[in-house]
Amino acid sequence: MTIFIKKMCNAFITDAVVNRRIGGAAGRSVEAIGAAIGGLWVGGIVTVSADALDWIPNIMNKAVHDDLQPVHIPLRDVRSVRRVFGILTGIVVVELEDGGEFRFRCFNARSVAENMSDLLPSQVMSA
Repeated sequence: MTIFIKKMCNAFITDAVVNRRIGGAAGRSVEAIGAAIGGLWVGGIVTVSADALDWIPNIMNKAVHDDLQPVHIPLRDVRSVRRVFGILTGIVVVELEDGGEFRFRCFNARSVAENMSDLLPSQVMSA
């Protein structure tokens, strides 16, 4: 499998849960932020091949979150990819055919979104 895009990023994970062992003020603060914004930005690596987008959490985030799962999205399930404004780093929004979305933030988000759009099956067929 050829990887066309590989980036360190933070993915917006709606069901991320801070491990209770963290506890204390730090754990409560992170939980409060997650509740307020509907999820947590979690560090990891996103890769995009000709077939799929994959995100895996980094080792630190695996340690501080309960049951943090990788994300696998076949490109055939992606409707569109766009970049939206984010402070310091842009945000790549991957819109899915079922109406859902996957968001991740990284440096050079505009070029990541453009390159990923070019890999979508609908773009490849029309080229």
